[in-house]
Amino acid sequence: MQQKAVQEIACLERALKNGDSAELKVTFPTIEGDPVREYYRVTPQGGLEVYTDSTDDGFSDRKWSFAECYSPVWLTGVSCAQ
Repeated sequence: MQQKAVQEIACLERALKNGDSAELKVTFPTIEGDPVREYYRVTPQGGLEVYTDSTDDGFSDRKWSFAECYSPVWLTGVSCAQ
C-alpha cells in the first residue's frame, strides 16, 4: 500500500496536520486471493479510525473490525489498539 498510495497517504497526513478530515479506502488480496478492504478515516479531532471489512475473506471470521488511534503521529507506522 505505502508504495502505491503516496499521494493518498499524503492527503491523510495533511488532514491530520491541519485538523481536517479525510478518508482512504484500500483493497488488497489475502494470500488466498480473497479481497479485504480497509477504510482509514482521519477525524477533525486528530484521531485515526481504521475499519477493516473481511466479509469476503473465506479464511477469516468474515466480520468487520474497528481500531482507533487518538494521537497518531505518522500514519503509515501507526499501530492502533482494537
